[in-house]
Amino acid sequence: MQAVNLLPRDIEVPPMLRGNQGASVRLSGVSRSFDANRVLAGLDLHVRPGEFLSIVGKSGCGKSTLLRLIAGLDKPTTGTVTVDGKPATQAGDRLRIMFQEPRLLPWASVADNVAIGLRNGPDPDAVAEALELVQLPDKASFWPAQLSGGQRQRVALARALVSHPGLLVLDEPLGALDALTRLTMQNLIRDMHAKAGFTAILVTHDVAEAVALSDRVIVLGQGGILSQTEILRVGPVTRGSAELAAIEGEILDAIFAA
Repeated sequence: MQAVNLLPRDIEVPPMLRGNQGASVRLSGVSRSFDANRVLAGLDLHVRPGEFLSIVGKSGCGKSTLLRLIAGLDKPTTGTVTVDGKPATQAGDRLRIMFQEPRLLPWASVADNVAIGLRNGPDPDAVAEALELVQLPDKASFWPAQLSGGQRQRVALARALVSHPGLLVLDEPLGALDALTRLTMQNLIRDMHAKAGFTAILVTHDVAEAVALSDRVIVLGQGGILSQTEILRVGPVTRGSAELAAIEGEILDAIFAA
């Protein structure tokens, strides 16, 4: 394990997020095979409530397979995957997913797209507060086609957060954005995590992004976890610092050594 100190964020928690409890995720002896191809083999992992975990590794190492198992979209060949002690397939409203594409309904307004995340019927106040959180309070009546790529991803984030999930699973949600928009979205996601206390699990090819967002980064390869890096956010370190560059370098070394 490695550790680096980063500047904490002093953020007021909005009413809709107060009292939210992050989910506990546990994988025990998880293997996943596709015919003769064994992608994961006997993997054990515990994600603590409220933790932000990033998963990195070479293409084809099983990152997306692992994320699908955690999200309950697939089942392991052997082993168990649980969210708050229940099978991941039964996580229900405790779990939300953000994909690389926003997947907004083009015929629905921004507000209506956010409201899709509510299972108990329309709640205009909750929708308005979710849009306020992602800094789009004036876009409620807009159509998705009227928004930029970054704004559409912010709507997708609002849709995920409006139901107060305990676990947010992020599948390369920023991969299609330009560099500056991507940095803005990274800051927004990190702020929302700090405010809400949900557990977040991110798959990304961008090691710098993983270090910027995460409390822990794992390198996946050879069917299991090759290395883990803990990041403690308690000191004055900023993006581009030598400390972060050193952490990124060690993670990259672990990836290329696989």
